[in-house]
Amino acid sequence: MARVKLIDPDKATGRTQEVFERVKAYYHMVPGLQKGLAHLPETTDALWTLSLMTASEGNIREELKRVFFAVTAHEVECEYCTAAHMMALLGKQWSQAECVEVISGSHSPRLSDKDNAAVDFARQVARRPAGVTDAMTDAMRAAGWTDAEIVEVVAAVALMRYTSTVASALDVPLEAAMEGIGVSCGVPLDKLG
Repeated sequence: MARVKLIDPDKATGRTQEVFERVKAYYHMVPGLQKGLAHLPETTDALWTLSLMTASEGNIREELKRVFFAVTAHEVECEYCTAAHMMALLGKQWSQAECVEVISGSHSPRLSDKDNAAVDFARQVARRPAGVTDAMTDAMRAAGWTDAEIVEVVAAVALMRYTSTVASALDVPLEAAMEGIGVSCGVPLDKLG
């Protein structure tokens, strides 16, 4: 159960209702994350705008950004966000096993060496942003990533760290569609049934 009351979209009024309508236009529903954050409707709206821009701006394709999001969510132990972005990957024809494999730290055969290098970098940024070194960004450049794309990876990770903090601290419950997605943060992936 969430640690705060989740705002019911059917009972929302004013600015909160406007923000929920924006979210519903995309998802055809209002996810629990937005229902919890909606106590601050302007923050919810700004986060929604930032999320859309982070996913669409730049040169990195959305599918790879979803991998960054799932990896980051898992690294910061947010079951809600990990499951949400695994669902997005499943919608892009990834198998559950492929999702778990990349989230757990293995290189994905679905991705190029260049893409896998970016996933490794995203994992390091997610784990410890202050631990990023010149050698790590040099390795990204050597793999073929531009400075703008390195910023794009960092921005994707930063967004997911923010949303994961909100979802985890407020204990936003999984959506019904996320139940049984097959990942549990804090539990070693090899122990999942």
